[in-house]
Amino acid sequence: MLEDDAIFGAGRRIVLSGAKIAERGAEIDYFRRQHGHCVAKFRGIDSIADAEKFVGAEMKIPAGELPAPREGWYYTFELKGCDVFTGNGEYVGSLSAVLDWGGSRILKVDRENEETLIPFAQSFLRRIDLDQRRIEVDLPEDLRDLNK
Repeated sequence: MLEDDAIFGAGRRIVLSGAKIAERGAEIDYFRRQHGHCVAKFRGIDSIADAEKFVGAEMKIPAGELPAPREGWYYTFELKGCDVFTGNGEYVGSLSAVLDWGGSRILKVDRENEETLIPFAQSFLRRIDLDQRRIEVDLPEDLRDLNK
C-alpha cells in the first residue's frame, strides 16, 4: 500500500465529496496528519464557517493521476473486489474492504453469510495478481474459526 502524503501537496487538484456537501473540485493549499486524522486547507475556503462544511468529507484523486506504486505495493482501492483463494485453490470469498484500525491493515473477505478477516501482512499473502483480480493467501488452520 502507498503511504506517501506527498501526493496531497500544495496545488493538487482533488474532488471533495461527503454527506454534507455536493461533490466539488478543490485545490489543496496545505495538508498534514495530526493525531491519526488528516488536516487540510483548501484554496478559497478561508473561514472556519466555510471549512466546517467539509469536516469528514472524502478527498478523491482520479486514479489516472496517481503515481504508480513501487513494486509489491498497492492502492487499497485496487484490491477491492479481488477473489481470495488459499494456496490449495479453496475459494475464501471476495475482498470487500481493507480495514485500518490503527495497527496493521485487515482484509475483509466476504462469502455469502461468512466474513473472514485476514491480516494484510506478508506472512499471510502468497500472491496478488491485479490483472486476474486474484489474491492467494496462506491462512493458519484456525483463522476462520476466530471470525465466527
